[in-house]
Amino acid sequence: MTKFLQIFLDASLYLLLIPLLFGSTLSLVSHRNKSLVVIYFGFFAQVIGGGIGIIIHELSHLIVSLLFRHQIKGVALLRIPRPNDGDTSLGYVQHAWQTTSLYQRSGNFFIGVAPLIGGTVALVALTRWLVPPIFAWWQSLATGVSTTATGDLVWWKVLIWVVLLINISVGGFDLSTADLENSSHGLFILVVFYLLVLIIACLFFTPTQIKGALLSFMVPVYWALGLALLINLITLTVLKLLGRAHV
Repeated sequence: MTKFLQIFLDASLYLLLIPLLFGSTLSLVSHRNKSLVVIYFGFFAQVIGGGIGIIIHELSHLIVSLLFRHQIKGVALLRIPRPNDGDTSLGYVQHAWQTTSLYQRSGNFFIGVAPLIGGTVALVALTRWLVPPIFAWWQSLATGVSTTATGDLVWWKVLIWVVLLINISVGGFDLSTADLENSSHGLFILVVFYLLVLIIACLFFTPTQIKGALLSFMVPVYWALGLALLINLITLTVLKLLGRAHV
């Protein structure tokens, strides 16, 4: 019992609590970014300033829905509401699943939080591609190992990087109420599966072995989420400065 408890606590910390802290903070900051864009520059500014992020947001929902074999009923990667339109959503993925399929039901959780994953992957990929020195610097901070990137910063690549990062940060990470409700549909099955896996792991591995495996797998995930959060915080600062100048 003590062995299972130790494994449960370690797994809950590294697989659930830390990602939940990163993810919830990331979503809140992104929501604030989008709100500031609307407040300072008007409703349609979020389409201009976050359109790419919105597309990545909805595309993430779509890809994960397909991975879990959901039926896709309708898709709008970017939607521009008409004046006086009661529906102000900027995009959607309508999907259905078989209630008798545990696989499809559990997929609802991942479909709901997919934008956090897709947006993070996009930010990390853009940083590595457009500004390798910044990517290497952040990697060194995250791992404690000095990393040297080849090449120098190019001003036009930095400019593109900044514009894309702000765009993705504004439109990509804000989880809607519908996203969170959708995730809740698969949460119970996921928790049961999680506990079963821990019980099986307890039979074959020691707590030390499991903790080491969890850290080796999750540290890169923390690093990616940390980078996404940092970029969103920088975006928030820039938006507040722009808002003051706008006023």
